[in-house]
Amino acid sequence: MYNKTTSANFLKYGKPTKAIITQKNLSAKEYILTSKTIDKVFYYDSDIYVVVNSGMGMLIIYDDENYLEYAIHRHVNLKKGVRFAIVPMDECVSVSIFAPDDHQIKSEQPTKPYTIKDIRSSLHINKILAYYYVVKGPDYKFDGEVHNFYELTYVDNGCLKTMIEDKEFTLNTHDLCLYAPKQFHSQAVASAGSCSYLTIIFEMNGIIDPSIFNRVFNCSKEIVAQIELLAKNSDSNIPYANDYQICLLEGIIIKLLQYEYENEYVKPTTNINQYFEDKLLEEITSYINEHLYEPLPIDQICNAFSISRSSLQNLFKDNLHISPKQYINELKLARSKVLIRQSQYTISAISNMLGYASIHYFSRKFTQRYGITPSEYARKIYDN
Repeated sequence: MYNKTTSANFLKYGKPTKAIITQKNLSAKEYILTSKTIDKVFYYDSDIYVVVNSGMGMLIIYDDENYLEYAIHRHVNLKKGVRFAIVPMDECVSVSIFAPDDHQIKSEQPTKPYTIKDIRSSLHINKILAYYYVVKGPDYKFDGEVHNFYELTYVDNGCLKTMIEDKEFTLNTHDLCLYAPKQFHSQAVASAGSCSYLTIIFEMNGIIDPSIFNRVFNCSKEIVAQIELLAKNSDSNIPYANDYQICLLEGIIIKLLQYEYENEYVKPTTNINQYFEDKLLEEITSYINEHLYEPLPIDQICNAFSISRSSLQNLFKDNLHISPKQYINELKLARSKVLIRQSQYTISAISNMLGYASIHYFSRKFTQRYGITPSEYARKIYDN
């Protein structure tokens, strides 16, 4: 992060000023600077003023054989004897230096040259070609493929074995690997239960360190958080959601490139699978609301979402702590109270509307849940 000439630590060398330079004993000289490399620094025998006419300039202070960078903000009053140079932050900068008429300027050659380093991206993801999250059973095996793109596989839960060329790797929960373009790879579930994992195929160019291939990364909490954000934005329709996905994927690749330099490693505590469970649960509960005025057997929901009864049971138990059947009954009974309060339908009609087999069955369920019969509840509403 660059400092500015308005920073507190710049006061050792000078200070910014908004004042227009009007002193009569000062003369100005303009410099057009294009070089980003410094092999000589300058200093004056009096205070001077530095004014940027156009462009953006970086004031480089040379102090005790160290280069200190300050982006020039406002006019700068530089102290006598301070060693400095100015370089453009873009292609060119025009500066004027105001100094006393009788000033003397001297130069000095530093012990090592300096070149301003532009902040540029060294890699770029052009596009994501494919993105999918799958859950495979213990017998799943993919014989392999070769294509011209990069591919990332992240194991959310379970164990996956992969062959990269002729070498086998094992990915456990929160592990990931990268396949390079034209690199043969195959996959097989290695856990006793199912394995859920994320695959992203993408096009990338730039400086790619080959050390990130042919290995398994155990993801930090930060990388997992980025993967979860990427997953959540995959279905977003808000502006620039796709751009954000690209940025997140670039961030993940960069963290892998920095993997050996990380000082701290924090293990993740959440699964990306939770996002997909939440999404599926939201779709199922919306479906239940839309079909509430029907008998709505569990098999109908399973068929609509291509999910087994046991998976549906686990989905509701793990996230809502209630069975699907109980959830539907609770929703129907709550809706029946709303309909009774509206006083537009008879108890029998409400029972039929909500898909109960008989009014007696509806009355029994209502009484068990609220400690009062539907008729008594209706009279109570009427009396009030």
